[in-house]
Amino acid sequence: MSTLGTVSISITDASSTAEAAQATANTANAGVTSLNTSSTMSVIEKQQLEYSLTVATIQYTAIVTTAKSSNISTAALTTAYNAMNTYESSLLEDLTTASTVDRDNLTTLQSTYNTAYSNVQTLINDSFSTSISEAAASAATASTAASTASAAATSAGAVGSNASSTASVASAAASQASADYTTLSTGVSDGSLIHITTKTAIDEAVIGTAELADAAITNAKIGSMSASKLTAGTIDFSTITGTNINATNITTGTLDVARLNVGSLSALSADLGTVTSGTIKGNTITGGTISGATVSGNTITGGTISGTTITGTTINGGTINSGVINSGTQSTSEYNTGDYYPLTIDSDGQLTSNMFGNDDNLQTKVISGGANFSYRGMQSNTGEYEAYDVSVSGNQIVLKSGYTTSVDTTFSTTLSGDNLTGQVLLSPLEGIKLHGDTQMIYFNGMSTDTTAKGITFTPYGNINATGTQATWYVGYSNDSQTANFGIDSAGSNPITFSRELWVSNMGLGLAHQVRSKDGGGIYFTDDDSNRVDTYHKNIYYSGSSSKSLLSEKANVTAADTNYWSNLAMSVDLATYNYDTDDYTDPLRLSGIIDDVNATKEWTLPEAFYSRDEDGNIVGIDNGVLLNAVLALSQEQAKQIDELNTNVLAMEAKING
Repeated sequence: MSTLGTVSISITDASSTAEAAQATANTANAGVTSLNTSSTMSVIEKQQLEYSLTVATIQYTAIVTTAKSSNISTAALTTAYNAMNTYESSLLEDLTTASTVDRDNLTTLQSTYNTAYSNVQTLINDSFSTSISEAAASAATASTAASTASAAATSAGAVGSNASSTASVASAAASQASADYTTLSTGVSDGSLIHITTKTAIDEAVIGTAELADAAITNAKIGSMSASKLTAGTIDFSTITGTNINATNITTGTLDVARLNVGSLSALSADLGTVTSGTIKGNTITGGTISGATVSGNTITGGTISGTTITGTTINGGTINSGVINSGTQSTSEYNTGDYYPLTIDSDGQLTSNMFGNDDNLQTKVISGGANFSYRGMQSNTGEYEAYDVSVSGNQIVLKSGYTTSVDTTFSTTLSGDNLTGQVLLSPLEGIKLHGDTQMIYFNGMSTDTTAKGITFTPYGNINATGTQATWYVGYSNDSQTANFGIDSAGSNPITFSRELWVSNMGLGLAHQVRSKDGGGIYFTDDDSNRVDTYHKNIYYSGSSSKSLLSEKANVTAADTNYWSNLAMSVDLATYNYDTDDYTDPLRLSGIIDDVNATKEWTLPEAFYSRDEDGNIVGIDNGVLLNAVLALSQEQAKQIDELNTNVLAMEAKING
């Protein structure tokens, strides 16, 4: 008995020692794994990162100061540094333990900062080079200016000498002119002979009537004479032909004429008052007020012109009062069934313009507050005639397209209902509305594009690709996109979201995360909320649970634990690496599904196979395998109980 007890103690001590050694090995292995795992940053790496961030901060502070002194923008550099500093600082909060790291994001932030730093450094170097060049140019300019100033001074001296000589000559001429004037002003004695050889000025009142002989001035010596100088005598107009008589000088008497032939009524200066007549005709009619049932003339000019019908090639007047004014000649087209004039102004102020052709008719109506434009097709092979209407009012513009089922020569058919094919409404109250299959908004890219690009908004708000356009993005700019949608016909371009995406409680984070906003569980189900299989490469988790409600199960019977334990015991375990692993990936341990050899080298019962919806083997069903191991544990527990019972029985016999 004592020997048996001693052996029992020895085994227990050895087991404890082995367990402690295994725990130490596991801790060491975890440290190595952390160091070699791309998604984990070790303590050593953190120390290196802390040093590089300190150096980058010193460099950043120095270059920003230099750039600002040269008026160089550092906005992009500051943005890149802040982003890198924020992320790296979060990794360095705890320098004693390893942390999870997004190495792709870290590399991108560092690369962006280095590029921005290099760009600012290049701008500073260029600025210094430019400053040196400008200083050299300024020195050269100053030298040239000095030479020019010297030459100008020399030239100024020469000009001064010439000016002095000219002044001497002018002084001598002035002295001579003064002497000549003194001599002439002395005068000559009466009776002396004066010989005038050039033009001579005679002072006023020197020659009077006493100095002129009688009848000394003849007709030939009179150029013209004003009639105001005729104050006496009689003028015989039978021998005088008056080309133009100024009526302002006829102040008395009456002019009686059998015929008055004048070019225009303006030749009569008398106040004619108001000229009223049923018909006034003339090439030119001018008057303050012209009233008549019919007024006709090539040119009609008047302050106020009144008439039921006024017709003229040219009408000039301050005010024209009339029921209807028609301009132009009526079209003789067979489609002018309404006898429209080219232009008509109604008494209510509406202006109507019409044009008729063999293929189409056009009409424009303008009235206070709005305008209407209409097009009507006159030819058709289908029984439908093209028609377009445009209306402009104070609060909206409406454009309509459609057709008429017969020739609409009077523009009386309204486009609505079945014969309205498209409509665009632009209103400050309702915005823009599009109706009809052809009413779309097109964005056709740049004028420099060699192929058709852009997108089209359909009447239903959908977005279609134009030409070769492959993507459509939403965002602040092309470099800062929120989302990018593939819209190519081949379907090769993906849909990319560049920000966190949330659908109710579920979210997709940028850091490889699937999120639950309210902290609830995440389920993979079909349309009827039934659970579905999920397939993964590796799963890392802190705990797991499976839904196993009896209410959701059928054909429930007790498992044959002996059968399942034997299956679990038959699994051949192997260690391995995947083809895609590198030296940083850990050694793998699991059963093997032999899908290579005809004669299987590795045993794994099909009960542990995981299959997709098509029945293809995709891996090991670890849930079934785990439960089989549980069955093995239960069987071993039974065997241990039996062994313990036998041991107790043996001890009882030994102890008597």
